Amino acid sequence: METIVQNPWFNASILAGLLFFSMGMLIRRFPPKTIKTWYGYRTFLSTQNKEMWDCANRYAAYFSRRAGLVLLLIGLMFGFIFDKQTDIFLYLTIGPVIIVALLMAGYTEWYLHETFDEDGHRREGK
Repeated sequence: METIVQNPWFNASILAGLLFFSMGMLIRRFPPKTIKTWYGYRTFLSTQNKEMWDCANRYAAYFSRRAGLVLLLIGLMFGFIFDKQTDIFLYLTIGPVIIVALLMAGYTEWYLHETFDEDGHRREGK
């Protein structure tokens, strides 16, 4: 008898997709008010000042919601394709989670770098 953990519908992409989407909605609905808040997008660049903190959290929440939906679709697709969990199934469902996490950090940092100068001031026209 197969347990829920061994079921192909219980996979990393679905779980992480729900987590990414939920966190994106949480930060959108209840944005962290200060840099000292226990949640939020926290990196060296995002904690330079309040304006960068707010901008980073808005962008990360936007990216996170969309990434969560993509991960959910990937997880559901592999749930339909595979009838049991195999090694390749695990790689195919864990790989997108790692890629999305790296993309979220990379794109958010790139967005901050393009929007603010080295001193943390908003660039002209941004």
